[in-house]
Amino acid sequence: MTAVPRPSVRAATLKDAAHIATVHIRSWQAAYRGLLPQDYLDTLDIPRRTESWKRALRSTDWSKGGVVVAVPGPDVLGFAGYGPARDEGDDCCAVGEIRQIYLLPEAWGKGLGQRLMSTALIRLASAGYTQATLWALATNTRARHFYEKNGWAPDGTTRSSEMSGFQVDQLRYRKEMS
Repeated sequence: MTAVPRPSVRAATLKDAAHIATVHIRSWQAAYRGLLPQDYLDTLDIPRRTESWKRALRSTDWSKGGVVVAVPGPDVLGFAGYGPARDEGDDCCAVGEIRQIYLLPEAWGKGLGQRLMSTALIRLASAGYTQATLWALATNTRARHFYEKNGWAPDGTTRSSEMSGFQVDQLRYRKEMS
């Protein structure tokens, strides 16, 4: 097992877009292997995802949310995105949402996910949110275990949607901000 230097966690910048896209895709390809169709995972495109991240980072309203990255130097090992809850019925002024949290597979299990999650939750609390939610793929037991170990609990809300021709079932998790 290769040691990963203790990274700092900082706000993402436009210069991080390609690194975030790489983390996003490599994480999906590893974490969702066997959970999503392999042909879909094989077609994920870093240049296209980079452009999507550039647009997202340009339009971020940092007073309401943002993206943080874990960086031990010039490389991004992981990221977390957060902001107001987007679910109908949640008070977007009181409920924040962890929208993404992904790490390069070689960085899994080293405490970086907890650092990213803690930073995103601190930033949500600083913005006045009293609760946070996140969505998890119902079959992603690894992620669900991580969330539950860190104080998140399913709140009974589920959703099912079609994504690129296949069905995706998700569970919503909720956590009180402390």
